[in-house]
Amino acid sequence: MKRVGIFALLFLAAGAAAAAAAGRHTDAPSATRCGGQTWRLKTFSDPRRKSVALVPKSTTIGDVGHRPYPRPVPAKRRTPFQLQNWTVVAQVTVFRLEDAGLRLILFDDGAYVNAVIPTPSCLSGASRARKAMNDAWNTFVTKCTHPTRDWQSLGAVVYVSGVGLWSPRIGGRGAAPNGAELYPVTSFRIIVGC
Repeated sequence: MKRVGIFALLFLAAGAAAAAAAGRHTDAPSATRCGGQTWRLKTFSDPRRKSVALVPKSTTIGDVGHRPYPRPVPAKRRTPFQLQNWTVVAQVTVFRLEDAGLRLILFDDGAYVNAVIPTPSCLSGASRARKAMNDAWNTFVTKCTHPTRDWQSLGAVVYVSGVGLWSPRIGGRGAAPNGAELYPVTSFRIIVGC
């Protein structure tokens, strides 16, 4: 009986070590590691996720960056920008891995915007379009390159679809002047460059 218990403990320890070595989190998604106070918006698991029009609407990065900035910054889905899945054609200038996802800096015609593909371990059963977000993640890491926490150049031209999100206007690398982002990314399709 003791031998079975020891083997069970060794099996569990080996599984935990393998998950850690593979870089996967075994913890449930949480605000602490998946995007802070607005993590449910960022993982498409908020109460109003079903109100979002999933059929992507074409726009440009310039148009995203010129939308009126809402005050206060919405912590819940309430603006037309947040209730739509958008598609842009852009160049991924740089990218890096963050706890909550893969941050892409998108550029087109003199304008920048941030887009984020959520980390698969931050998605839950409540996340709408979970398969699409996982597919976007897998496309990037298998066709482009393995992301690290350092900024890396890319230069690929892509179609990116993502749901509108408002962030505080604090600037930062490649941030739109109005704090608009495409987060979560629901589709990542390569035209050229990876």
